[in-house]
Amino acid sequence: MINQTTKKPIILISQRVERHEQRNETRDSLDQALSRWVVASEAIPINLPNTLLPEMLKELLVQLMPTGIILSGGNNVGEFCERDKTETVLLDWAKLQNVPVLGICRGMQFIGIWSGTTLERAKGHVAENHEICGDLNSIVNSYHDYSLKSVPKGFRPLAYAQDGHLEAITSETDWPCEGWMWHPERDTPFDLTWLTRFRLLMRLD
Repeated sequence: MINQTTKKPIILISQRVERHEQRNETRDSLDQALSRWVVASEAIPINLPNTLLPEMLKELLVQLMPTGIILSGGNNVGEFCERDKTETVLLDWAKLQNVPVLGICRGMQFIGIWSGTTLERAKGHVAENHEICGDLNSIVNSYHDYSLKSVPKGFRPLAYAQDGHLEAITSETDWPCEGWMWHPERDTPFDLTWLTRFRLLMRLD
């Protein structure tokens, strides 16, 4: 465990994009629950804007040298190109530097598309709790309309839903990268199972 004399690890978090026409504003946003979840893992969360040019984002990554990265949920892939570009840079850099990545819901979808697979509709996966089975067995929440159509190249499945949709993936290489289709930050209280797994993935222990 991290002691008080050790610098806290930094976890960078991507953000969703929201368009507010009445105010003529485009905003980056993140549920505070995800930041609190990272804090509960004993790390410092930093939210990344979607407005940085690729070279500026790479410079920021080099300066911060984060312990890990979370690709958060929200938005459909392709809905806002600035977010897709930001997360592409994050994944490219993280794989090159062997920095751990967790993709949550949309984040897992984006990891899949970045790795060459596609999406398919997933009925009955919005505002539901359901069982997952495989290497991971649990009851998880579900807030998505789409799932990965196939296991991405370089990854293996960790869990499936009862209807056969892919629920979790992990890298087959030395790069620590996982995707979860559920939102661990929406559990009340936080499930220690997912906090522990996150800490192991981010190499915090």
